[in-house]
Amino acid sequence: MSTPPSKPQTSGSAGKAASTPNKKPSSKSYKETVVLIVGPSKEAYTLHKDLLCFYSDFFRAAFDGSFKEAIERKIELPDLETNVFEAFQVWLYTQSLPKNEEEPNTKIYPEWSLLASLWIFGDKHRIPLLQSTVMDAFIAKVDIDHQTPLLVMNMIYENTLPESPLRKAVIDIVAHRSYMLEEKGGKRTCLLPRLWTLEACMDLMAVMCAGWTHKTERLIMPEKDKCHYHIHAAGEHC
Repeated sequence: MSTPPSKPQTSGSAGKAASTPNKKPSSKSYKETVVLIVGPSKEAYTLHKDLLCFYSDFFRAAFDGSFKEAIERKIELPDLETNVFEAFQVWLYTQSLPKNEEEPNTKIYPEWSLLASLWIFGDKHRIPLLQSTVMDAFIAKVDIDHQTPLLVMNMIYENTLPESPLRKAVIDIVAHRSYMLEEKGGKRTCLLPRLWTLEACMDLMAVMCAGWTHKTERLIMPEKDKCHYHIHAAGEHC
């Protein structure tokens, strides 16, 4: 049988994969290894099979099931960029995200494009705890690095489904924490038309209109439960 299909998930709940940070893999998870062939250049990475299966329902299905990958102990991820996979590899073994290598002295969190790509990778391969880690970084980056994810909006909307927690989070961030305007020739020019899809603009307007209706503070994110944008198994929370 071939590899289990990877696709964006519509539900906000996880399967059997660990979805809360208090769940830890067994010490026996570091015995068997498998090979992952990544990207068009076919870079080979050797990782611990049971560790992958502990955090990912996709890899569990591939390596513990009746698919050919379980027999060959190898799987190909041809559409994945190596820098995204290497960031995932760091997270897999440390439960933390790599530092921003582009601007290591001034930026604490990875660049927006890497964060978005990691969340999308976690979505397609059913790695809920990775998604939650990235989501926390998304929220914190706004305050700590003083940036907003305007430039990755199209990437997010092109690779997620309508009920995606990442869509909801990025729209909330922009609606409450970004002016979305730049000075150009002495005039303030809206960036949305040339950076975003129509769907993203409509979602943003819906959130902003709701804020006006309820008279919420424009530049303050509404208080939400820590797990509001997380993906957990039913009944679980951080």
